[in-house]
Amino acid sequence: MTQLQHKIYQIDAAQKDSAAVSTINEILQRALQAQASDIHLEPGGEGLVVKFRCHGQLQEDRVVISELEHLMLNRLKVMAEMDITEKRLPQDGHLAVLWKGQQYDLRISSLPLFQGEKMVVRILGQRENMKTLEQLGFSPENFRNVQTLLQIPGGIVLVCGPTGSGKTTTLYSMLAALQGTGKNIVTLEDPVEYEMPGINQVQINEKTGLTFARGLRSILRQDPDIIMVGEIRDLESAEIAIRLAYTGHLVLASLHTSNALGAVKRLVEMGIAPHLLASCLNGVVAQRLVRSKTDGVVQGRIAIQEVMICDKTIRQKISQYERFLEQQEQIAASFISLAEDGMQKVREGKTDIEEITAVLGPQL
Repeated sequence: MTQLQHKIYQIDAAQKDSAAVSTINEILQRALQAQASDIHLEPGGEGLVVKFRCHGQLQEDRVVISELEHLMLNRLKVMAEMDITEKRLPQDGHLAVLWKGQQYDLRISSLPLFQGEKMVVRILGQRENMKTLEQLGFSPENFRNVQTLLQIPGGIVLVCGPTGSGKTTTLYSMLAALQGTGKNIVTLEDPVEYEMPGINQVQINEKTGLTFARGLRSILRQDPDIIMVGEIRDLESAEIAIRLAYTGHLVLASLHTSNALGAVKRLVEMGIAPHLLASCLNGVVAQRLVRSKTDGVVQGRIAIQEVMICDKTIRQKISQYERFLEQQEQIAASFISLAEDGMQKVREGKTDIEEITAVLGPQL
């Protein structure tokens, strides 16, 4: 549980206070049992539509009668310390629940729609999601490249992909691999998804003024060796992360881009000088999650990845940014692409072509 949370809700207990309370408890228990990553509560014509995201797919679970809709949403707002009187503006909240002896962190987001109010509950803390680097499904070549990136004492390593592509899991796996190396490791996260012993984890709190940028500036006073930034979101946080990497720290960060080359373009478009980026970017890991199938049966999800190591040639092209843009195909040919890694996993029987096409689009 993070320091921002004050109360843990025990959802194992049978609470009969009201139909809304018992229905919320039942939905949470069903979602945790199904190992869902998100719960969607959407206003519908006949009531509140409840959907679970399992293995990356959104599936309808039930429709709750409209008489309970506002009571249920208000119940979640109370649990998450949100304003139950505010229905015209988006809100964010959080709470912790205890189920079968395990604690889960729930992030609540409300969004006013024309039809009513929608809420999404993101479930964090699923311990089975904690993996070692060896368990992430890297190809032998990609795994060696990631190990090489983590052995470089200074510079920045980016993990890229869209929302829900497993970036955070990969970052935590990298941190786990760096534990016990005698380094002072500090993280800046929003939110802290897993507590890791021996690692100094800072949780962002915009309401109190603890922003990414302010936190990054403060970290410098903590004598860090390795810094993990949950996400580079804007020019200010990008500049500070690059500066930390440039001054000899190893920085791990995530970025929303579609592939490894896109990470370079995104940072330059943000305003990072190409020559500065070239001097400290060690490499980029881009990834997606696809459903793992055996005989057509979904067994969970696996990652497909590409790992670009910025060698001397690639650094020179980044610093001369027009050359980088002109020679993207040539650069991409120097590492295994997402599509190539996906097709290799199809040949290994870990997934199928339909899954790869669904995630990457008709580029194969």
